Amino acid sequence: MLRKRLIWLLASIALVAPALAGAAAYKAEPYKPHSPHDFTGIWQNTGGIGWTPGLPPGAKQNPPLTPEYQKIFDQRLKDAADGKPSGDLTANCLPQGMPRIMTMTYPMEIIQNDIQVNIYAEWMEQTRRIFIDGRGHPQGDDLEPTYYGHSVGHWEGPALIADTVAMRPETDLEASGLPHSEALQVKEKLWLADDNTLKDEITLIDPKAYTRPWTVTKTYRRAPAGFSLMPYVCLENNRNPIDAQGHITAVIKGS
Repeated sequence: MLRKRLIWLLASIALVAPALAGAAAYKAEPYKPHSPHDFTGIWQNTGGIGWTPGLPPGAKQNPPLTPEYQKIFDQRLKDAADGKPSGDLTANCLPQGMPRIMTMTYPMEIIQNDIQVNIYAEWMEQTRRIFIDGRGHPQGDDLEPTYYGHSVGHWEGPALIADTVAMRPETDLEASGLPHSEALQVKEKLWLADDNTLKDEITLIDPKAYTRPWTVTKTYRRAPAGFSLMPYVCLENNRNPIDAQGHITAVIKGS
């Protein structure tokens, strides 16, 4: 009996040893794109959390809003100053939506194939898909508004040209509550400036909310070799929900 157990133990060690040796030998290497169309990797936004890179969220964005939507924005700014983030859905753990997902408070990971470019946000663990297989947008009732809309794209030289429609109007561009309407259309040009730099030229077209198209360019730097996304569970911060009036509340659990 003892001999059988010893044989089993030695066999187990023999099976596990190669895996342990492989783990010890692993070394993360910098990723090198296979082509200009290869955006694979983890990317970190370099421009801050405001919609326009380098500008903080709020009035300094100087958005080209129509009078109707300027009033909405002014009210949201006032609410925020009063401690009521009425324009920020993420304060209640709702998704950041498109196009705000491209501001990326936390890193994003891009994984792609011949059908779609998948953008995974660490922030709220959300996913955006850009279909590149030649399909168009759904039509009529099949085009249902969602947090991230419907994105299709194609390659023009080294750049991915993407078009997104059907984004839910209650989402915003940044934490200040910078608004858009249900008519928003987002056009993008994404390209590799070099192996470790991704650019995204984003143009917002919204005749209801904006007096003209509004274009900004986001810049992302490749994360260091071996970097990985972490789980982000917004609802774990469930002690301070936002009520219907936009006030931050506190949940006190009894003993």
